Amino acid sequence: MLKSCLVVLSLAAAARAEDAAAETARWLVHESNWGYLTYAGSAEVLSLSDGAVDASTGRLWFYVMGWSGGESYVASLTLSQAALSGMTCNNTDPEDPRCAKLTIAGKMVKATGGAAALGKAALFARHPQMQKWPAGHDFGVWELVPSDLWMIDFYGGASLIDPKAYLAATPRHNVPGWGQEARLAAAAPKASVAGAAPPPWNHTAARARWLVYHAIWGSVGTHSVRLHQPWGNVRSVADGVGANSSGLPVLYLPTPDPTAIDVRADPNVTLSFSEAALPERLSPSGAVCGGMVAEDPTCARLHMAGRLRALRAPAELAQAKIDLGARHPLAPWLAKGGAHTGGIYYKIELDSLTFLDFYGGAAQLSVEEFLAAKSPKSME
Repeated sequence: MLKSCLVVLSLAAAARAEDAAAETARWLVHESNWGYLTYAGSAEVLSLSDGAVDASTGRLWFYVMGWSGGESYVASLTLSQAALSGMTCNNTDPEDPRCAKLTIAGKMVKATGGAAALGKAALFARHPQMQKWPAGHDFGVWELVPSDLWMIDFYGGASLIDPKAYLAATPRHNVPGWGQEARLAAAAPKASVAGAAPPPWNHTAARARWLVYHAIWGSVGTHSVRLHQPWGNVRSVADGVGANSSGLPVLYLPTPDPTAIDVRADPNVTLSFSEAALPERLSPSGAVCGGMVAEDPTCARLHMAGRLRALRAPAELAQAKIDLGARHPLAPWLAKGGAHTGGIYYKIELDSLTFLDFYGGAAQLSVEEFLAAKSPKSME
């Protein structure tokens, strides 16, 4: 009898945990204004909406310009609590398990009829600027239909959330804890923020280097071993400190992390960064990118395609730990050998890059020009 009761209680606890995860996923989607969309061979920074501020639907709507790749395609959307207003994530690092990160995999579908009208209303309610985007640019409403939701919002590994449970949940930020989280966060060292203005938009290489230098996190796009489709994941990064800036970010992947598993099978990745993720670019009112939405061309974004190379040489490992430690004081494990599960430090070997920071399409910028640009610190 006692054993049966314990089983029932255990199942009830598991059900509550699943409900809490679905609610937190809905909360993060509703609070997010933008994310990284990863698809075959590339990535985008897209603004999103699941409804007006007071009308969450859980459905993921986007306003995409001139897509010519068919009426649907597989993709994944990567969201981070670190991108929300204030961008402090309760004084934790973007890679800290307590800073919620969510990857939603599924199919991007071009909306028509009533679905298109519903999506456009949701997008315009959240992003009024979109109503003024040029009609001649062939913007259309797209919806990401989820088939898999993967989330980390506390210690203990990821939650896999059933799409039906996600859509049925009420948006709610459930914060698990051990009773000491607030004290630990309050005692944590504060990350330094440099408020230097970016180089002018037409100083292309310098502005791209500036974005990489100031970014402390981004999305790592891989081909998922588990799902057999493009996938993205939040990782903390550092490209050096001061004159040591190289333009080539280093990152740490714990051994059981899905991105680490993917990279071991195929090291080709896309690292994506957005100016909308930089705390120093917030206005006093909390607006990103001078009040423009993250998808606006004047809100710089960079996608770096290449291969992740495991760092083995003692000098490279030592420098990676120094750089990550300097840029991530809220995640001291990054500078002290990584996670308790083991892991590897990586650096990207860059093949190509796509950079957008103004109207007129992607900038003409070669890898050689990017790497030859002056260290952003030396320009301040």
